[in-house]
Amino acid sequence: MVPTDFMAFLFAMELKVIHTGMFKLDGGAMFGVVPKSMWNRTNPADENNMCSWAMRCLLIEDGDRLILIDNGIGDKQSRKFFSYYYLFGDQALEKSLHEAGYHADEVTDVFQTHLHFDHCGGAVKFKDRDKGSYELTFPNARYWSNEDHWHWATHPNPREKASFLEENILPIEQSGHLHFVVVRGEGSRRAEFQVGHKTNDACRRHGNGACRDGKRGKLR
Repeated sequence: MVPTDFMAFLFAMELKVIHTGMFKLDGGAMFGVVPKSMWNRTNPADENNMCSWAMRCLLIEDGDRLILIDNGIGDKQSRKFFSYYYLFGDQALEKSLHEAGYHADEVTDVFQTHLHFDHCGGAVKFKDRDKGSYELTFPNARYWSNEDHWHWATHPNPREKASFLEENILPIEQSGHLHFVVVRGEGSRRAEFQVGHKTNDACRRHGNGACRDGKRGKLR
């Protein structure tokens, strides 16, 4: 049975899906050892064995906090880079935020589940494309990751290096907006970090425990 205090807390929040676009990846690479005869029923592949994937993010309005979980692929890389992923559709991060009634300047917290380019590429945008300078897409937000995964992403092994792009990650730290979350103590909400899709993936959890920043401040 779901506790009544948790239900009251949940209904106090407003949750919205933010669509940031569609792209394609090889079905075999995505499903690994699962036979194609199984996954092709729900994720049919095209003639090149590519499956379509939606890059959806979650926006949480919780009192005076506006929390965005992940932010899509962004638009900083080259045309050649994006050609490998067959981006399609007219959905985009800031467009979807506007359609939901919000502006990027209103986001107070950006929570990164992990730092693959299709999850964190929208966190940073070009300030000057010709000069190759960057700025935060959400200038008033605190950006949350965890220290172990941050180290993993900024010192990647050769197999995973192509998924962790410096231009998506390092400007966050350089801006001074980066915060690390660790689980500690008692409270009403927390983040858990698990070995899943990536080492130290983050998932936002509501229950016992609190999220605290290992450097400055709290995620409450």
